Amino acid sequence: MIGLVLKDILVMRKTIRTYAMFLLFYLVMTVLNLFTISFTTAILQLIVMLLPMSAFSFDEAAKWDRYALTFPLGRRALVSGRYLFALVMTVFAALCGLLSCVLVSIFDNQDMILENMMTVMVCLSLGLLYADILLPLCYKLGPERARPYFYLVIFAPIILLLAAYQLDFFGPGSLSFLSSVPDRTVVNLSFLFPILPLAGMWVSYRISCRIMEQKEF
Repeated sequence: MIGLVLKDILVMRKTIRTYAMFLLFYLVMTVLNLFTISFTTAILQLIVMLLPMSAFSFDEAAKWDRYALTFPLGRRALVSGRYLFALVMTVFAALCGLLSCVLVSIFDNQDMILENMMTVMVCLSLGLLYADILLPLCYKLGPERARPYFYLVIFAPIILLLAAYQLDFFGPGSLSFLSSVPDRTVVNLSFLFPILPLAGMWVSYRISCRIMEQKEF
């Protein structure tokens, strides 16, 4: 399974190198206080979540799955390798976000590292949730047909929140109860956010395995 992850990394090494330059750019802009931690960590997760979909596209073009099944790997191993690759990339993006938090705290003398780390944990949770939803879609529909769903999953919540704000759905005082929650409690709870989508990844993995077992190559 580790070999399958290394295969994805080697096949996509040029793409990963390009994305790494983007990651470095956003990291520098954050340290220079031109971008916020929230924006940078969200963009990092968005960029990294494109990698598993690109890996599906490369595999489809090369007919990799048909070739790989000639080896004693099994279909579940192929699915496991892809999920592990997505998990590694998502955690890598979170680590880059944490590095941004540390650098901003050092160079900017800001005492907001806990709040920034909370943002990183929320973005990590969203990255895992996107993987939970999109990987089964890629196995079911293929990467190109699943791509519109990627943008739908990304932008639909944003559009709904903006629409709710414009329609004054969150009226005055509707969220006032949140002010009574201690800041430390909110920060501590944020570190538990990734647990639910991480558990959901097991459900997503089982769905993908079932889809893969029913596919004909």
